[in-house]
Amino acid sequence: MQNKFTIGQMAKLYHIPVKTLRYYDEIGLFQPFEVDKQTGYRYYCSEQFQVLDTIWYLRTMGVPLKEIKKKVEHSTVDDFIQTLMEYEKINTMKMNELRKMNEKLQAKIKELKEAKQIHIVHKPTLSFLPERKVIEVKGQFQSLNDIEDVLRKLKKKINHLTPVMVGKVGLTVSVERVKEGDLNEFEGVYIFLEENTDITHDRLVTFPKGAYVTIHTRDEGRNQSDYNRILSYMDEVGYEPSGPFLLRQIVDSFISHQENERLTEIQIPLRKRGV
Repeated sequence: MQNKFTIGQMAKLYHIPVKTLRYYDEIGLFQPFEVDKQTGYRYYCSEQFQVLDTIWYLRTMGVPLKEIKKKVEHSTVDDFIQTLMEYEKINTMKMNELRKMNEKLQAKIKELKEAKQIHIVHKPTLSFLPERKVIEVKGQFQSLNDIEDVLRKLKKKINHLTPVMVGKVGLTVSVERVKEGDLNEFEGVYIFLEENTDITHDRLVTFPKGAYVTIHTRDEGRNQSDYNRILSYMDEVGYEPSGPFLLRQIVDSFISHQENERLTEIQIPLRKRGV
């Protein structure tokens, strides 16, 4: 036996915790070649390095310890190749999930950076927006608690929905209700879906591409004067509503404690008057 290493030395050599080596010993995965009967000290030898290298390699590939133990105890080249191929597929799936998550993060970062550049509020603007897919639930919603209850139920049913929906949830209110001056109750809640999300759901709705009037505010979007400005602006540019008002908080109190950074977006789809 060329060299003898204590458990502490092995842990330092491999940059792994001592408790991990102890656990490997307990489950029979990687045991010391010698244990001092009087002190209980574990000793390893250089001939065991390759075994620990293999264990650590498979572990970093995501292979469970139970599978690794089987390979250490009995394995052929074909068995080893099959194991690596299986976890190559698993890791590819994980990488795809991480890529999608990263795309969501990039989209949110982009939206928040754009929100910081919006300094003009309470002024309607005309824009042409692409088609957007949403999950929409009709109902009567007066408070945040009403909305949260709907969101919790949707999250359970639709695994494509991101757990964090800041800036993706909005409310709808009809033009008739707005003209009556009633902004105490909304008629629907919607959740924007990520681009390229492929799901089938009975509440899946498409906000059509086309002309929209948009106004931004620093409040929660219940100021009647902002809706009146939108209605007046539509008349000026020769359009009329083709759907309800869409209300969405892009920057709320969760994202920023600074009131002057809060941002709410109010939109309404349009069509040419008389069409």
